[in-house]
Amino acid sequence: MTNISEMVINFHMTETCNYRCGYCYATWESNDSQAELHHSSGDIQSLLIKLADYFFSENPIRKALGYTSVRINFAGGEPVMLGGRFISALLLAKSLGFRTSIITNGHLLSAKMMDRIGPHLDMLGLSFDTADFLLAQSIGRVDRKSAWLSPSRVIEIVAVYRTLNRNGKVKINTVVNAFNWREDMSHAIEQIQPDKWKLLRVLPVYSHQLTISSAQYCAYIERHKGFSEIVSLEDNQDMWQSYLMLNPEGRFYQNSDACQGVVQSPAVLDVGVESAIAHVDFNAESFVRRYQSNGSATTTA
Repeated sequence: MTNISEMVINFHMTETCNYRCGYCYATWESNDSQAELHHSSGDIQSLLIKLADYFFSENPIRKALGYTSVRINFAGGEPVMLGGRFISALLLAKSLGFRTSIITNGHLLSAKMMDRIGPHLDMLGLSFDTADFLLAQSIGRVDRKSAWLSPSRVIEIVAVYRTLNRNGKVKINTVVNAFNWREDMSHAIEQIQPDKWKLLRVLPVYSHQLTISSAQYCAYIERHKGFSEIVSLEDNQDMWQSYLMLNPEGRFYQNSDACQGVVQSPAVLDVGVESAIAHVDFNAESFVRRYQSNGSATTTA
């Protein structure tokens, strides 16, 4: 039997983002921005309570995976753009017993914001694809004023977070794509010193824009083999049906076939967690394999 120490639910709170990454998959064709749950604090509260009631109880997923803790990973779009709405959701999740994390482009992590959220985040995840400004522009990882997340800014953010939360973990997510696969990020990663560096091969959810070959992905990995102790790899096949994801309307979803978009469930607030999950393909074995490769699973007899 394989036991997973932690169940992770990725809640994409909003589709809104200040960047325009060419490979972005965090779009939902049926999503109405006014229907995003963060517009109502009551809806966010109801969603998080329903998730807590289900995942902290005995349920088929817990029986299959044997997890002992549950983490809500706030993502987007860019969740920090929601300001106080995001902070309130984070604090509520923490009060309900969830472990918490975020995936952010870091652009809006001001000192004030870090003071508010840093002590309550078990993991700070930063999307950081490149240490080169021109590559960032090409990918779309700049805002309307061409501001970007520079290596020096990442180092500053990480230092502040580690001061605020000495037990917190730092993760860097890098999407390896057609623009950055030749880059050497070694110097930047050495300076940042993350606890984990996830290398994701760009996923063709809606199109083949910025996709790369297996050989190109492997070349990037080989170039950074000196970081093998902290690197986790996610090739395309590792991502299909291996995440438990909620969109901004509180619907579970999974990526469909390449370039075919996503499959969505009914809203959790309408049908409940168990019924909503039944409408999407969540592959527990794929989830286990992904977290085993990341060092988060233990195998027992």
